[in-house]
Amino acid sequence: MGTKKSSRGKIKACRIHDLLHDFCKERAKDDMRLLWQKWDQNANPSSRLSGHKQLAHRMCIYGEGYRAGDWSSCLSHVVSIILHNNRLSVGLDSHIFHSVKFLKVLDMEFTRINSFSFDLVYLRYFAAETSRFSNKAGCRELETLKFKSLSEMSLPITLWEMDKLRHVDISDCSFTSEIAKELIENSKDLHDLQTLSTPCFSCAQEAELILRKTPNLLELRCKVKGVDNFQSYVLNFPARIETLKIQLSYTRDTKTIPFCISAPNLTNLTLKNFYLHCQHLSEIGSLQNLQVLSLKGISFETCKWEVRDDEFPHLRVLKLHAGKAHFEEWSVADDAFPNLEHLVLRDCEFLKEIPSWFGEISSLKSIVVRNCNENVENSARDIKETQVQDYDNYKFDVFITRENNKSDSGTYYL
Repeated sequence: MGTKKSSRGKIKACRIHDLLHDFCKERAKDDMRLLWQKWDQNANPSSRLSGHKQLAHRMCIYGEGYRAGDWSSCLSHVVSIILHNNRLSVGLDSHIFHSVKFLKVLDMEFTRINSFSFDLVYLRYFAAETSRFSNKAGCRELETLKFKSLSEMSLPITLWEMDKLRHVDISDCSFTSEIAKELIENSKDLHDLQTLSTPCFSCAQEAELILRKTPNLLELRCKVKGVDNFQSYVLNFPARIETLKIQLSYTRDTKTIPFCISAPNLTNLTLKNFYLHCQHLSEIGSLQNLQVLSLKGISFETCKWEVRDDEFPHLRVLKLHAGKAHFEEWSVADDAFPNLEHLVLRDCEFLKEIPSWFGEISSLKSIVVRNCNENVENSARDIKETQVQDYDNYKFDVFITRENNKSDSGTYYL
């Protein structure tokens, strides 16, 4: 049963009935040799595992009272471990995993560790909470690395020695000048890396360097700071990149987007907390393969956005979050947005109206209005009327949500 869908209608999350869930666990136990084990602080791990040593190759361990050292000596044959315990903490030089030499998957996403320093030569997937990346990490076969960083983390050169990495997700990381110099002189390119998030770039040259080291990147989520160091710079993203999400780190002054984006195959673009000039918007509109555009907390020059002819030729989803910006006027040329399917407007408190041209776009399927003023809501209703009466588009949907005033909160489906 689908519980969450993307803007393009694809299922992002689902749930299953509890009986089906139990059935899947039994089949996994038989076919995949997967063991689900709940332990508490009074449990004896050795006795619990004694009957499963020849059975379990994969284990899911959950509960809040167990100690990691209690079970590590029993798992020398296990190749996959998932730990669900947000109270567990693993020390820097822990011997916990020394006995699981053949481990390929170690998922401790909700477990805090002092440092990533395990020398597991077969490990392919690793996830945890940490604040330090040790230079001693020797996991050369690693393909997926996922860290929830407890503070801003400086990544060592060790990361670039893991040349089989495909996916790197570190919530808050940066690159020091020493690392950048080392990358230029000694490190190899990560040709297999496909997704990278969330590095924080302090200058254009630093961003360009990292991007040159990841030539086959498909998805990048990043932050930029010190935007004065980016001025009038054309940032060439890897030619294959499809998804790009850029956020401006906190700054007291309003800052314009600090670089031009060169990415011919880009299909999904998100910009957050930037100030956009007309030139930036036209450059984005000229991206021929762009299908999804999200503008979050965006400010516009002169409080107006003018969309010209032939801009956004293949855009299917447009999400616009004005935040506290005084976005007032929006004009759309007759040949713009020819393939638009979904329009989402949020917190556009000062916008006078949605351009009437959206009523003429035959591909349009829905408009979502969240926390906008009454004029925006009324223009959404007018667009639906045009779609239904003039184009017989009876499946066209309008969703209006108000959350600013609790007494007037709710969602209206038209």
